[in-house]
Amino acid sequence: MTLTLEQMYEMQKELDAKIIKEKGLEGQDLLQNTVLALQVEIGELANEWRGFKHWSNDREPRTAVQTECTTCEGSGDINWPSSRSFLLEGQEGLPYEKCSDCGGSGEGDPINLLLEEYVDCLHFFLSIARQLDLPAADLYAPGPDEIVKGSTAYVFTEILHHVGGVGLHKDPHIRKTSLRLGLWIFYSLGEQRLGFTFDQIAEAYAAKNAVNHQWQANGY
Repeated sequence: MTLTLEQMYEMQKELDAKIIKEKGLEGQDLLQNTVLALQVEIGELANEWRGFKHWSNDREPRTAVQTECTTCEGSGDINWPSSRSFLLEGQEGLPYEKCSDCGGSGEGDPINLLLEEYVDCLHFFLSIARQLDLPAADLYAPGPDEIVKGSTAYVFTEILHHVGGVGLHKDPHIRKTSLRLGLWIFYSLGEQRLGFTFDQIAEAYAAKNAVNHQWQANGY
């Protein structure tokens, strides 16, 4: 079953609470850090989109990046690194055995870096919403007929502008309005420009949220 936006918001609150407790950040104002972190992630999202790089011949978004097989570490040999084929002549080693997970190719499943960066941004958007005490109902954008106009590069810049407003203004109303506008345009970017469905976003968010919890457990 696909997560709802409210469920993702609650998951983010739980993750934030864990980070604050484990890092000893109770009582600290973390808003400026989170705003800057979100701006950095938006830049990384743009970098994986690549469409603004008019100076480059490589402007295709990173939606299917090939990875190495994690079982054999890209070697194709399940006995790597103790296999004879990887050792110096005369050294003892195990015989070559084709990795069953990748069929000996050494390749893992391709990953969608563009989507991964998008949900990294969503994590920080939701974290800022929590810090501003935004109710879940305010996280929703206007209807799907509301289309953000301008080039995709302009849309990225507009998101950065509104996110920056959250950090630059002290008035709580202006901060919340800036965040809502930034979120609305961010949703439009994901679904109308980058081609993500809500189901894809929710699934990727859940997966990255689990990774973030694991990182905290391992002392990240």
